[in-house]
Amino acid sequence: KREGVFYGQCSEICGVNHGFMPIVVEAVSLEDYLIWLKNKINFDFNI
Repeated sequence: KREGVFYGQCSEICGVNHGFMPIVVEAVSLEDYLIWLKNKINFDFNI
């Protein structure tokens, strides 16, 4: 429910260098997401 950039670290032991698997998530408003999605869909269909 909050916009921003959030940082974390992998919580599953899934392979070599597990401790060095940073995670970055950008949370945006629904409006911004729908604009991004529309542009993504239009781009994919125009290839």
